[in-house]
Amino acid sequence: MDTNIIVNKRMISLKTIFKIALLLSLFLVYHSCTTSQHEESGNQVMEHTSIGERVKKFNDSIHYSISTANTLQQLKMVLAVIHDTVSFLIPERASQIQSFPCTNCHSKPIKQLSLGRKENERKAHWDVTMVHGSSEVMNCMTCHNEANLDELTSLTNKQIVFDQSFKLCGQCHSTQYKDWVGGSHGKRLGGWAPPKIINSCTNCHNPHKPAFESRWPARLNTVSNSKTNPD
Repeated sequence: MDTNIIVNKRMISLKTIFKIALLLSLFLVYHSCTTSQHEESGNQVMEHTSIGERVKKFNDSIHYSISTANTLQQLKMVLAVIHDTVSFLIPERASQIQSFPCTNCHSKPIKQLSLGRKENERKAHWDVTMVHGSSEVMNCMTCHNEANLDELTSLTNKQIVFDQSFKLCGQCHSTQYKDWVGGSHGKRLGGWAPPKIINSCTNCHNPHKPAFESRWPARLNTVSNSKTNPD
């Protein structure tokens, strides 16, 4: 009698285990089917979604603590037309020049203005140091024309507005100019998608002293200073 009871209990436990296993199998099959259907429907939606919408959806899902949007909105932009197929936006230059327009002061020829300068008075543009090519091939009049100081002058004596100063730089710095047009030189303010916004030459370089001064990388400054100045 006891043996029959034990056998029955074992049969019941085996049936219970079998039922549980069957239910788990059905649940897993159902879950995998619904997941695949969801993925297929999602893929179908993505197939009918444009690349721009996908990028926007991805960008909207990312939250940045710092954004350049406000800075770009405050900048005045001008269109830089390189040729018929290439154009992008660059920051306006003329409004950044403190003493522009130049004719506010240069109302007379430079020689006449210099005659009215007192003996101990500083020269005009005393703070401008020319370190741009040798003096044998380059001076102030290489880029400026006394007859029209409100605009720049090319090597062929054509007038170039200050907002398009990259045309002047490209005359000599042709390699850097090509790289800048292609996007490998200079700082890009916006994304790669239109409208493209790129810093112009004078946004990074001082036109009178364009070379960057050599300096230690930021992480080595502390090490260098601690060795030279232990205190």
